[in-house]
Amino acid sequence: MAKPPEQIDEVLPTADAAVLAEVTRVVQQDPQKPYTGDPMATSTPHPAARQVVELKVSKVLFGSLAKAGATVQAVKPEGAYALRAGNHGPFVLKGATGKVEILGRFGPDTWPEALVDQAAKKHGKQ
Repeated sequence: MAKPPEQIDEVLPTADAAVLAEVTRVVQQDPQKPYTGDPMATSTPHPAARQVVELKVSKVLFGSLAKAGATVQAVKPEGAYALRAGNHGPFVLKGATGKVEILGRFGPDTWPEALVDQAAKKHGKQ
């Protein structure tokens, strides 16, 4: 059984920024680890490889890692999803300029913008 996404209140305290952005390109894709489980399984928790992606920011929800209109490179850790050019939505980020990591177990559609805004206010993020 797949794990559900983290609750936004579990992720936001460690976040440094949240932006609305679109993936413009995958800069780096680590090799996918080979599947070593049951070859007859129809659903497996096989993680997607780590990626470095370029995000074109359209709006800053909070934080100062990027400005609207800027392009940011961010690491998507090994996890339950992979990104491709054209993916867009809210991205919750951690790090400093030049070393940014995408937080959350799933992609940019995990939390709607309104939920990120509400949680940011609750946690004092500006």
